[in-house]
Amino acid sequence: MKCIGELLDPDKYHVNGRIAIIENKEAVLKVFGFKSGKWLDLWDIDSRILTLFYKSYEEEFDWFIVVYDYQAFCDDSDIKEAIIWHEIGHIEYPVPEHQMSIESEIQCDRLAIQNGHMAGVSKILNLTMKMASSLNHEILTHITLQRQLELPG
Repeated sequence: MKCIGELLDPDKYHVNGRIAIIENKEAVLKVFGFKSGKWLDLWDIDSRILTLFYKSYEEEFDWFIVVYDYQAFCDDSDIKEAIIWHEIGHIEYPVPEHQMSIESEIQCDRLAIQNGHMAGVSKILNLTMKMASSLNHEILTHITLQRQLELPG
């Protein structure tokens, strides 16, 4: 089920288009390979970092930022804003579905940092590294470490 949390202000985020943040637990779990939200608790994964960015095929919107739990997503404004800016970065630095691009992720992190969200990006990468460790996921660990190394001094 899709639940619209908010519409982003195009002027604030310097985008030419309409972006909605939607909550869709089932879609997020499916894309990240979890059969149930209980796995997030078991592995102590912070659901705020499980976000997706999609081009919309609906007339009303141009893009969607999909979050697992909208209320939790809004709990920390540093994390929320850093994720929003990072995801907007994927308009210019897209990553095809089921693929990874360290360079695109780094560019999107830079956009968030340029817009004043260094603290949020740092928090996100720390949470991502914690998740990679919890899942014993070597590729995610490598990608996250590369992104952390690119953070300004």
